Amino acid sequence: MNGGVKAADGPAGLVLKVIVLRGSGFLARFQPAVMERRVELDEIGSFVFRLIDGKRTALDIVDAFVERYRTNRREAELSCVEFLKSLVRRHVISIAVPRGMA
Repeated sequence: MNGGVKAADGPAGLVLKVIVLRGSGFLARFQPAVMERRVELDEIGSFVFRLIDGKRTALDIVDAFVERYRTNRREAELSCVEFLKSLVRRHVISIAVPRGMA
């Protein structure tokens, strides 16, 4: 999880507050220097998000998802990876690639 992210329990799952710094483009100068975005997760998104601890790999998260929700492995892989990518796009998490794998 990135440093500017705070998670709290909400009515349907976790609610994430993400601090985003202003970009450097021309239009960015018309935005506030610091913005706060709110991301609401449902039960499944909250389950996956809670598994992100910096130690588990994406495959570990998929394994836990398959075990918890008894779903098809391929569907779990596609869903989890797409969800993780959406969290990266929203600046909630960063993905690290171990040395030697890049």
